[in-house]
Parts: sequence; structure tokens; C-alpha cells
Amino acid sequence: MMERIPMTHAITMDAEFLSDGQTPLFIRRVSPEKYRAQLIFIHASLVHSEYYLPIALKWAQEGIRVILPDLEGHGRSQGTRGHLRHFSQHVNDIQRIYAHLHQHYSAPIFIGGESYGALMAYLACQEELPDVLGAILIAPSFGLQLTLPTWVYYVMTHIVHPLLPKLRPLRPLPVQGVSIHPDISRIIMEDRNVNRFYTLGFLVNLWKAQKEAKQRPLPHLPILTLLSTDDAVTRNDETETLLKPHHDLELHYHNASAHSLIADQPDFVFQKSVAWMARQLRAESLKRRPMGTLS
Repeated sequence: MMERIPMTHAITMDAEFLSDGQTPLFIRRVSPEKYRAQLIFIHASLVHSEYYLPIALKWAQEGIRVILPDLEGHGRSQGTRGHLRHFSQHVNDIQRIYAHLHQHYSAPIFIGGESYGALMAYLACQEELPDVLGAILIAPSFGLQLTLPTWVYYVMTHIVHPLLPKLRPLRPLPVQGVSIHPDISRIIMEDRNVNRFYTLGFLVNLWKAQKEAKQRPLPHLPILTLLSTDDAVTRNDETETLLKPHHDLELHYHNASAHSLIADQPDFVFQKSVAWMARQLRAESLKRRPMGTLS
């Protein structure tokens, strides 16, 4: 585990809009006074960055500066609420944030996310990004438990979507299966900044993103993946099929969680992720050490 940053050292929480000539993105930062790495962590599609502040504070206590963006159309960021023209919009959001960190800060970078955010983080990491040491994928949505008949899928993607890309459901999407804690479900249902009325364009582009992830080569970066054995939202078998051939994969399961491991088992996520990031940082330090240097 990394050398712990004493609690007497300040942890700063702030927020700003990333304005770089593209759609302004709302970004929260949790920054310890001293940090040895940075983590860009992407929220699930239903919620937004605020839900990840508790675990971000725990990461910050271990010397990790955490960047929590709201993706375009989510939370406080600009963009059409819950809609996508193409999934590359959100991959581009991550690459914009990475470029900003890479330009202004010297600490190594990790990229991670939960559910849909993990899928977008994975796609972003398929690009060659200097100073990115690894990806943290928590319950990634490489496949959904919800399946549709082939003809329904065809009608939605080839007939309805081209005509009505912003078509929305009449009722809000359910939150069952997200967490085992009723209070968390209640908070989500009462939160005006969550997305419970995704457009058809969002759903179709989620399917396209899943297909893209499976067709492209595996990233060269180390990957940590955390899954719930009782996930009723995403399919673990899809994740296993895609990632198990990876040369540097660490995979762990928890058997007492719904879909959101961060909501239900934050200590499990924290302990596994901190230990894994520490190993990646040690490995990177050894690679950069001049030959002949004694430890």
C-alpha cells in the first residue's frame, strides 16, 4: 500500500468547468496536499460525479488526486440531457481531461470508471496515452442483462433511431438492481441531476460502444476489474470473455453487492484499487530507475 498521507495534511475539494473550446464539462477535484498519482474516474450513466466523492476522499487520503467529471449531458455538464449523437463524444470527454492533466501536472495518471463509465474508460485506454499507468474497471457494461429479440433490436437501431434519435421513455427508468441499500435508491429517485430518461440515441450508442470494445485490440495497459457476482444490470460473462485474454489483468469478485460495488462495498473497492495502484506505481518506478542503482 502507498505511504499514507497523514490526516493533518489538507485535502482540497474544488470544482470548475473545463472550457477548451468544446462543450464545457463540470469537473470536481479532490486533491491531497501531496500526491503521487492522479485518477480520472468516470461515473455510471444513471448518476453523476457527486456520488463518488466519498470514495474519492478515501483515495485522496492515500495520496491519489481524484478527478471526477460529469460527462456531456450528465450532471452539471452542458449537452443534451441523457442523449448521445455518438459514443465517441464521451470518449473524447475523457481524452480532453487527460490532455489537460498531462499538460499541467507531472504525476502519473490512472483512468477508471463504474458501469457505463468503465466502458468509456476502457475505450479511452485503447488509445496510446503517455503517463497512463492502468485502468480500473468496476462492473463495466460490456454487456447488459437486458436482452431483446433480434427483430426488436433491428427495428430500434435501423428504423426508429434514424427517425427519432431523441425519443425518450414515458416513465423514468427503474433503479432496482443498482444497490442493495434502499436509501441509495431513494436518493437517486429524488435527484434531479440523474438521468432516468435516456434517449434512444443513448441506448443505441451504448450498444455501438460495446461492439467497438469487443472488436478492437485489448489495451496494453494493466487492468484492474472488480465485479459483483449478483449483478443484475451487466453481464459478468461478457466482461470475462473480453478481458481474460489480457496479459496483465487482475480480476476480483464480491458476493454481497448489487450492480454498484462503490455504493454497496466501498471498502472492497478502495482496498483492492489502492493496493493495485501502489503495485503499478512501484513497477513504473523500477522501470525508470537507472541501471545499476541499488534499492
